[in-house]
Amino acid sequence: MKYLTKEINIINEGTIKFPILPNGEGWRSTEKEKLSVIESGEGKILFSKIIEVIANAKQMICLQSFLIQDTGIIDALVRAVEERQVKVFILSSAEARLKDTIDEEPDFIKAKYIHLLDSKFKNHFIHRTAENFHGKYILVDPSSNPKGFLCTNNFTENGFLKNPELAVELNKEQSADLFRIFVYHFWEQATDEQTATNEFDKVRPAAKFTLPHMRAILLTSPNSEYNTLADSLLESVIAAKQSIFLSTFLLDSNEALLREIQEKAKNGLSITLFCRPIEKQFNDHLKDFLNCGIEIYFHPLTHAKTLLIDNSIGFLFTANLTTKGLNSGLEVGVRLSEEQTEAMSKIYEGWKANFPYKAVKQVPVQTTNKYFAFKDNKLTSKLLINDSKEKKQKVGTVSDLFGFFNQKYEIHDSNTKSLDIKLIAELNILPEKIKPTGTGNHEILELEGNNGQKEKWVVVGNGFTQSDLEMLLGYEELKIFYREGM
Repeated sequence: MKYLTKEINIINEGTIKFPILPNGEGWRSTEKEKLSVIESGEGKILFSKIIEVIANAKQMICLQSFLIQDTGIIDALVRAVEERQVKVFILSSAEARLKDTIDEEPDFIKAKYIHLLDSKFKNHFIHRTAENFHGKYILVDPSSNPKGFLCTNNFTENGFLKNPELAVELNKEQSADLFRIFVYHFWEQATDEQTATNEFDKVRPAAKFTLPHMRAILLTSPNSEYNTLADSLLESVIAAKQSIFLSTFLLDSNEALLREIQEKAKNGLSITLFCRPIEKQFNDHLKDFLNCGIEIYFHPLTHAKTLLIDNSIGFLFTANLTTKGLNSGLEVGVRLSEEQTEAMSKIYEGWKANFPYKAVKQVPVQTTNKYFAFKDNKLTSKLLINDSKEKKQKVGTVSDLFGFFNQKYEIHDSNTKSLDIKLIAELNILPEKIKPTGTGNHEILELEGNNGQKEKWVVVGNGFTQSDLEMLLGYEELKIFYREGM
């Protein structure tokens, strides 16, 4: 048996649709740089600032958070009550927290939350809830010597240490407006109040409080007549001339704000989005953004909600960019000062450089060695390879040889950059009793068969290669053999 080979090299000239590419080396908090917008981080700068203002409270503390975990902040609140008789009022979303799944914090454990309510909230705090309460802030002594922080993070361990989150310290006017918002929603919009037995009793609106026009705080309220957040964000986006940066945990591309951002991208504005890689959100909404030319950067724990227009107008808020966040939940936000806007711009530069993933509309296979795709709502790495295959086939006729060597091969796997195929045709050896007379690398022999009829065979030798196949055109029906020494 002798082998005749043909080598084929196929280059994948295709593209990968909507890949998520490696980007930076990971989020790096600016928390120690003393910016006027404070990032969360392992250094606990924001966490420590909040504990410090709690420690200096004299009369009252108002705290709202969608999620709350047992951290040093809760211990500081308990000390304020026990040691200085400070009144602590809390708004949360306890009903939602007692459900089975917590989308925002995968490590939020229901049993630990129930224990927190029983061991520290009960007999210490006045705690009211409603399912749509989603704001995140703390106010200390708002009626006398106001101090406060508005945060994008929940009051949880991840929120202060691990998630990319942002916060600003509130000035007196902002604190005053936010206190009015707290009081109104505490008495008029809360649905349940924790009792001394750790149960929750239904409460009715007091029907005594309203809200004046607020200049310092932007609001989404269950009472939509007070809503100012969505309109303020939309107006700023409409006025954008050059660039838009935004960050969020969740979004809905059908919201008016997001539709306008997509139109701005189509008209050539530079749009950059920072968010969390969630498979359903990516498929349902973010692919539309990529098709519009919007740049998207991912961090697995992104949770900050911000907007920056033309590097000159900035907003920080608690609402996700969804119908609930922009229209019906309890959410708050502020328009940033010039100094805070500059700080936000610097933070965005770091996120763009260091967030670990960047989603793109498409990328040529040949320029890519690795990308990520979703599998079971997790990012899974895909390595592109240069593949090779070997195929063998016995051939008895020239037609068999042509058929084997002329097969069409394609790359069907987008993760294959190139494919090297080695085809090995196995030829029968010419019987010893038959002696070729030619001296070239192939010969057409005419033989007399057993029945006395003439028969032609093709014989090839050592020097015959795939490049010589065209010499056999017209002899497709003939048998083919190999002979050593030709």
